[in-house]
Order: sequence, then C-alpha cells, then structure tokens
Amino acid sequence: MDGALLDNLVVFFALVFYAFLFVVYILRARELSNLEFKLRIAFSAQLVPFALLWILNFFFGNDSGRLIAELPVVIYLVYDLWYRLISRKKPYHHPKRWPPGLIIYLLLLFIGSIGLNWYGYLASRLYGDMLVIAFFVMMISYGYYQYSYNMKGATEKNSL
Repeated sequence: MDGALLDNLVVFFALVFYAFLFVVYILRARELSNLEFKLRIAFSAQLVPFALLWILNFFFGNDSGRLIAELPVVIYLVYDLWYRLISRKKPYHHPKRWPPGLIIYLLLLFIGSIGLNWYGYLASRLYGDMLVIAFFVMMISYGYYQYSYNMKGATEKNSL
C-alpha cells in the first residue's frame, strides 16, 4: 500500500474527527444533548479507521514518527469508547470538582489532537496547516460552548 494514500486517509479522518468535535460542542452550546447523545456511537466508530490506518502504517513500514503521531488519537478513541459507551456514566460537563476520568479524557483529547497535527506536518506542510486550522476551529466551537454556558449561568443568577 502506498504511504501517500495512508497519509491522505489519516488526514481525511483527522478532519472528520475535528468536524465531529465541532458539531458536539455546537450541540452542547445549543443545549441539544439528546442529539449529541445519539452521535456518541458514530463518534466512537472513528476508532475503526484510525486503528486500521495505524496498523497499516505499522505493517507497511512507514516511519516511526507517523506511528507515534497517530497512536495518541487511537488511545483517546479507545478511552472515549470506554468512557462514554461502555461505562455508561452520565457525563458532567461542568462539575464543581473534576473527576479523574474527565481529566484523563481531556488530556488524551489534547494529546491526540497534537499527535494528529504532528502527523499532518510529517505528511506535508499543507496537511499540517490544514489540521492546525481545523483544530483551532474546533477549539473556537468549544469556546462558544463555554461562553454559552457562562452566559446561561449569568442569566440565571441575575433572574434570582
């Protein structure tokens, strides 16, 4: 299998990954938790292409940098599968005290994102730039979600 094809597929699925996260944060900001809940299986299904592409990169002899760069997102998606689907815990988006599982979840998300961006730069500068831009677009949606949450809280405090 051609290394360029593997790189193209990893970058494509990385863009899909960021798009999913963008949608999740917008849904949270708009308080559409039921729709977000329905997307959890589709989000976790991203583990399949990322794991398969990591295995293909391993067996077709791509450099170790690509293997190391892609591995964190695979680990994050495995943890996400356990955290959201298997454990069936109700997520708390703004707890007063963060449980260790949530801290690990967010750390793995950021480490996985950094790995994907790194992978993009290993493939080409264009891919790296695209993934960094997609990461920041996703973070803007996260900022919008946080802003909406804070505004809702401020409105509730003012109405008391």
